[in-house]
Amino acid sequence: MTVNETAEPRPSLKVRFDDVQRRHPVLGFPWAVQRKYSEDAGGRHAALMTYYGFLSLFPILLLIVAIASRVLAGNDQLRQEVIAAIVPDQAQATVDAALQSMPSSGLPLLLGVLGVLGSAIGIITTAFDTLNHVAAVPHRLLLRGVRRYLRIFALLALLMLAAAAIGGLSVFLGTREPRALTGVANAVAVVGILFLLMWSASALLLPRAPRLREVWLMALLGAVISTAFLAFGAILIPRFVEKSGAVYGAFATIVGLLAFIAIICRVLVYTAEVAVVQAWHLWPRSVDKENPTDADRIALGLLASEQERIDSQRVTSTITN
Repeated sequence: MTVNETAEPRPSLKVRFDDVQRRHPVLGFPWAVQRKYSEDAGGRHAALMTYYGFLSLFPILLLIVAIASRVLAGNDQLRQEVIAAIVPDQAQATVDAALQSMPSSGLPLLLGVLGVLGSAIGIITTAFDTLNHVAAVPHRLLLRGVRRYLRIFALLALLMLAAAAIGGLSVFLGTREPRALTGVANAVAVVGILFLLMWSASALLLPRAPRLREVWLMALLGAVISTAFLAFGAILIPRFVEKSGAVYGAFATIVGLLAFIAIICRVLVYTAEVAVVQAWHLWPRSVDKENPTDADRIALGLLASEQERIDSQRVTSTITN
């Protein structure tokens, strides 16, 4: 009998990687986030958020401009500076034209405002569905009816307030010296505003307001990354439009904006997955799905319990091996 015939077969690369990532959180945690993102169909939810985010963008901007115009009616220069800081250059003419064409009073104004609000909440309702799915909230516990829409409109108001605060802060710090220091202060302030917005979003959209220790990582990552994209968006979008113009022609601007929104939405879904994996300690997850870990059992059990539809229903999951 030869040495080769008696030697133990060498484990496959998949088995070796599985063993290493189970023992080292620096690999196991990211893999667990990716596993959960895949199980939750995170890409599909990010795509839906992109679609409704694009459709909601213009109505939200229109509402912000309309409110800012009323609040700052006595200071035309400040009003223009704040609006310019909030509304992208490419959309300012369109927003101004839409604002001028809106009815000024009576039933037509009411119907117009309701129509704009109905369009603006699309991104919030999609975020509601996505966040509750990622958090594995059972259907029987989901907010419904008036409570659901009150919270959705409350988050819309906070979103508009955050956008106005970021725009006003940009105008205020833009006139201060030195520019390098005010630039850093502006970035830190924007991160703080977005952190509070994302923390508030988790409290409003989930049936139970999570503790700060459960969502701080999601809110911080989302705030930092979103701030970076907002800072570089004015540079990235025109360059994308310029390079893709030969392929998309007149649609290049729309495609560039959609791509920008898609990246942000995907990042936000991933940050939500990070928060859930951290809160439930859903790592390490297996690479070999036939050799599950305790975290696999918890994660798959959460997916199963999400299907509970009535108060008296309980769904359990059992893995036999």
